[in-house]
This record gives sequence, C-alpha cells and structure tokens, in this order.
Amino acid sequence: MRGRVILYGASGYTGRMIAAQLDEVDELVVAGRNAAKVEAVAQPLDREWCSFDLSDRAETVFALSGADILLNAAGPFDRTAMPLIDACLATGTHYLDLGGEWPVFIDIMARDEEARAAGIMLLPGVGLTIAATDCLLLRAVELWPDTAQLDLGVSRAQVVSRGSATSMSGLVAPTALICRDGELCEVPSGSLAKAFDFGEGMSEAVAMSWADVVTGHFTTGVPNVTVYNEMRWHERATYRATGLGMGFTGRNAFRAVGGLITRTLREGPPEVARGSARFSMVVEALDPWRRPRLLRLETLDGYGASARIAEEVVRRVLAGESQPGFNTPARLMGSSLVETSGAGEFETLSGRSAA
Repeated sequence: MRGRVILYGASGYTGRMIAAQLDEVDELVVAGRNAAKVEAVAQPLDREWCSFDLSDRAETVFALSGADILLNAAGPFDRTAMPLIDACLATGTHYLDLGGEWPVFIDIMARDEEARAAGIMLLPGVGLTIAATDCLLLRAVELWPDTAQLDLGVSRAQVVSRGSATSMSGLVAPTALICRDGELCEVPSGSLAKAFDFGEGMSEAVAMSWADVVTGHFTTGVPNVTVYNEMRWHERATYRATGLGMGFTGRNAFRAVGGLITRTLREGPPEVARGSARFSMVVEALDPWRRPRLLRLETLDGYGASARIAEEVVRRVLAGESQPGFNTPARLMGSSLVETSGAGEFETLSGRSAA
C-alpha cells in the first residue's frame, strides 16, 4: 500500500497491534508522546518513528506534514482528537481514529465544513466501535428499508484493556443518551431495559450513551436509535445508583474513583483470553407498525476486530476511497466493511420481538 500513514498512539495496547497489522503500508510512521516507548515499537518492525506532544501545535503540524493519513489510536479521545484534527486541517491529512466516545463524535461532526473546505476527511470510529455496529445498523436498513426504529443491543465485553476502561469510565453519567425523531435526548441512567439474544438465550441489556446514538441517524437515515449494553441485575442496580449519586454530588468524584480502579487493570488482556473472546451485537429493526426484524453480528474480540477493521479502512483510503468532510465507516465503505475485514459475520434471526 503506497502512501504515508502516521499511527499516533502506537505504543498503546491496540496501537501496537495495528502497527503490526499495517505491515503492507510502505510508509508507516509509528508515533506517540513518549519517545522511548514509541522507539521500542518501531525497532522490531523496522519502521520510521517520531514523538511529539499534542500541546505543541507547531510540532504536531510539522510531524504531520506530508502525511496522507493520520490514524489516532491514543485515547482518551476527548484529549487527542481536536489537536490532531487541527493539524490535519493545516496539513491536508485525512483524519481517522479508533474512538468510541460519543461527545467526541459530536465535536468532530461540527467540523464538517472546515474539513470540506480543506479537502480532507474526518472518519472517527474505525475500530470495533463504531465500525462494526455502524455496519450492523446499515445492513438492517438495507434488508428492511421501511425501518422506523433501531434498537441495538451489545453484549458485555469479555476482555478489557486499561485504555478502554479509562475511556469508558469518563462517560459514566446520571443520564443515558438516546435519539428520538432525529434529536438527541436524555433518560435517567438504568431506566430503559430490553432483552436480546446474544447467542445463549435472552439476556437483559440497559440503555447507555454509545456513539451509535449520535451517528446512527447519520448513517442510516432512521430517526429513532437506542443502544443497550448487556448487564446482569446487580450491574444495572450499580449503574442506576451511580447515576443517581452523580445527580446529587456531580460527576468528578465518581470519575476519580473510576480512574483509580482502571489503573489497577492490566495494560491489555492475556493473549489466550483474547483468542477465545467474542462480541455479539443484535439490532431489532422496527417497522412503522412496530413489527420487529432481528439481525445479529458476531465479531472477534474488540482488539482483534479493531486492528483488522482499521487495516482495511487504511488500505481503502490509500486506494482513493475518501470523501471530504465528516463521515462514518459504514456510510463511506458500506455495510460489508466488517465482513471484508475478517472481523465479523452477520446472522438473520427470527422475527420475534426481543422486548
């Protein structure tokens, strides 16, 4: 694959996986903030490397000069996305990231006109989140064009890295975000529940603020989108209690505790655990008369799936598959992206309701 690609956050758990996955990219530059860690990734791969701090705009712009693609794997993305996008706008570099933090998607969507004027693409969410679920939602609408509502259920993560947990802990809030009639609105945390069959019988899931609530309408045109995450009864109770507590005390204290807990986690899950882990996602596509149609997507573990999808997206963008402005993975590359990358497979289920 010809073209210059800068992978920022290459020394993180997922970043290292993607650096190895992009072995066919002729000019891959592994990058990050910590020079020693980045060099340790670059040397075994025999790759060019560089380090720069995003607080220094001039240094960031210099590092991105001449690059075709910047792939951001450094979370939390609410700290890294905007400085890198600023530099991409200045250098004419396409911006991709692995982010799944819904507020960041809103911020990136707001920069659509700037990106169009600069002739660059803003394509966040090219990892498991949101690429896989984005493909699932779009495939459902392709199968059933009369869909009026999309209810997406996501199974619990079987393996979690420290970086992913840190990003998720920053999103805990007293309310959950849903999309109704094309508008974002909030409901109390833990107040909406639905059951889905993730492959082992019906399991309860609870509405949470996932990025697909923000992007689902954009990708599919369907104005009603809710995302549910699988939870056991005690997990739902804890989630609801945390939300209520935040309503009284504010978010900072709870998030500080969450941050302390995530620091105790391993940087990445054991390879054996990763190899056997899977994600299952189910979408219930309701027609205007609320009749349900069900579609399931099973993927590799979050990290393996992210590496494969990111590699496929980079390959296709280098081949010229891009559009100036904001976009989503499935809207740009189609619902088959998750399949062609080798990250997951679809399965149509019976039409019975998952409610």
